[in-house]
Amino acid sequence: MNEQPGGLTVSIEDCSIGVSVTGGASFELPLGPQTLLEGPLESADPPSATHLSNALGLVHDHLDDILIEAPTIAAAPSVVAIGEHAVALAHVEIGEQALPAGYKLRRSDTDELFRTLVAEPIAQRQFNPGLEPDHVASIIGTCCVILGIMRRLDLQEIAIVDVLELVG
Repeated sequence: MNEQPGGLTVSIEDCSIGVSVTGGASFELPLGPQTLLEGPLESADPPSATHLSNALGLVHDHLDDILIEAPTIAAAPSVVAIGEHAVALAHVEIGEQALPAGYKLRRSDTDELFRTLVAEPIAQRQFNPGLEPDHVASIIGTCCVILGIMRRLDLQEIAIVDVLELVG
């Protein structure tokens, strides 16, 4: 998906995150938004600061494992996130379910969105514009995944691509 040499494609699935380097290696993190929801987030509604720290820490720890094996990942010139969870987070940020071509999620916006969503119980969270019913519970886990990646790799933005739009 990311065609820039050395660029990363991060594929976010329910229970795994694939990390692929253009022209190079691939890795898999054994966690995803659903794994975080059922694990460190404990399906808390809303999650506590401890739950959130543990979820972000788990993402960070697994990325560290990859960085030990492939330290050049930390200097990736670009990062693209794909998968329905990444797209769902972008939809909430823009407030609608249409993702513009070339969309980039800024870290400052992700931080703000994270602070907003984690303070809302599900009963309130479900009314966020752009948030699809299938992602109301898992969106906190998705925030932890994306924000954990952005923080660990010191990214100021991450491109979000809806691969279904590309093939459709």
